[in-house]
Amino acid sequence: MADVWAQLTRYRQIKVLPDGLRVLLRPLGKDDANQLAALFERASSEDLERFRSDPTDRQVVTSWVEDLDLRKIFPVVVVANDRIIGDATIHFGLKFQRHLGWMRLFLDREFRRRGIGTLMIRSSIDIARRVGLHQLIALVPTDQPQVVKAFENQGFQNEFIHGDYAMLQDGRTLDVAELVLYLVDHSGEF
Repeated sequence: MADVWAQLTRYRQIKVLPDGLRVLLRPLGKDDANQLAALFERASSEDLERFRSDPTDRQVVTSWVEDLDLRKIFPVVVVANDRIIGDATIHFGLKFQRHLGWMRLFLDREFRRRGIGTLMIRSSIDIARRVGLHQLIALVPTDQPQVVKAFENQGFQNEFIHGDYAMLQDGRTLDVAELVLYLVDHSGEF
């Protein structure tokens, strides 16, 4: 398994989109704090209120980079035109949940609806398989049906809707879909 982690530190995927844009997917590196902060500085207030922590706080982003432990959280960034335009993370479970991973995505608005989000999902699935996860889970607000559909198109199942799971700044609540990709099939076991 140590060999797998060593290979993943060198993970690279290059893709040329139909419009000619060339993107590189690779693990977040120790020198990426400024670029990652710039990504979140470009985010809309609507996007930012859906984060668990404040990614516009430079100390928060710096801690993500400085405290980087790929065995706990595996972030893959998307680079285009020498800047980070997206960030996908897998948060690994511990102990009795060590077979689970929770996935989060953020993509710069300028680059949405071009297939990059799908590349991010596929990349995360590839990493999850390589490290031996049994399930990859994504929590997606139901007011983003195109994102829910993108996950479903990659094999995720909409297992549950959490009512009023998230609360926005103005007090409105959002239902959140729990989407699960089963990487190991236990259906025939008794």
